[in-house]
Amino acid sequence: MTAEEISTARSTTPNARFRWGILGLLLGVLVAGLGVSAYLVLDKGVGSNPASKLGSLFESGSDPAKGREQALAAARTFVQRFNTYGPDMLETDGTMPEYSAVGELMTAKFAKIFKDNAGYAAQVVKDTGIDRKGTVYAVGVASIDNDSSELLVAGIVNFSYPDPKKTGERIEFAPLRFRYQVSLVKSGGSWKVDDLDDLDDELPSFGEASIPQGAPSSDPSGQPSGSPSGDPSADPSTDPSPTTSGTGE
Repeated sequence: MTAEEISTARSTTPNARFRWGILGLLLGVLVAGLGVSAYLVLDKGVGSNPASKLGSLFESGSDPAKGREQALAAARTFVQRFNTYGPDMLETDGTMPEYSAVGELMTAKFAKIFKDNAGYAAQVVKDTGIDRKGTVYAVGVASIDNDSSELLVAGIVNFSYPDPKKTGERIEFAPLRFRYQVSLVKSGGSWKVDDLDDLDDELPSFGEASIPQGAPSSDPSGQPSGSPSGDPSADPSTDPSPTTSGTGE
């Protein structure tokens, strides 16, 4: 190696080392930054279990389609159970615990209103032997966001009474159609019913209407005269106009 080559090598070696040193320093800062970021994300993750925290990094956001389906299912289940009660639910003490359990599908505020109505329904079943079964044919979303929704529910109610002339026989009446607007709110990760409005009775929503203090005094609209008293007066009307049809898909 000539003197010129040795001189060139000596002049370039410090520059190369300097560049590698800067690169190493930058890599160190980058790794440290990534470590701090990972710690902060894991520390703020869901739950105290490390596996849960790590899993939270890969969780996708709320699924709008899933929330929509859950709201539809909640409204359908509520309306069917709300419109279904009869002698089979009546206990020896004159109550209907199974029907009262529908309150579990409601917010605390609405469940309090429903509790009194459930007592009227039990009294009517005890006095008249009415048997009702609600069937939902269509449910549609009117509006929905992360914590509230309005659902439209359409279907029919079949009901019957004991035949006063034939022991063990029942008189079946023509099904009554209904259209409801069901208000839901998200509570504890689940959709709860917060109000119910019969769209065809031209009355305030079920949650807004005051609970009557006396016993039911009127038969359901459309019921033949002379038959026993039907629904509690606080129960939404199930006899919309003849042109009513189910809404929602």
